[in-house]
Amino acid sequence: MIVAIAATSTDTEAEVSMHGARAPYYLFFDTESGFSEALSNPVSQAERAAGSQAAAFLISKGVDKIVAGRFGSKFRIELEDGGIECIEKIGKITEVVTGLGVTV
Repeated sequence: MIVAIAATSTDTEAEVSMHGARAPYYLFFDTESGFSEALSNPVSQAERAAGSQAAAFLISKGVDKIVAGRFGSKFRIELEDGGIECIEKIGKITEVVTGLGVTV
């Protein structure tokens, strides 16, 4: 299973971003092998339709769950329609993923 975390930086010690679709970065974790990669969010500065573009990006990466501080309603709908579970949490990424049973 692939878990994406909306993040304020590429460091696993960073904070979960409050903005799901416009997070500066997404950190990807594989539940079997741990931390996988950190990527810049290609639509963090989009003028419009960031939710649908970010959802398409995450779906293309094979994400099963995403964690962010908040989800806009359009972003949440796009994610859930794509089969991605949305989890609202705040705090340090290492603590959040450990709580989800994922190895850092």
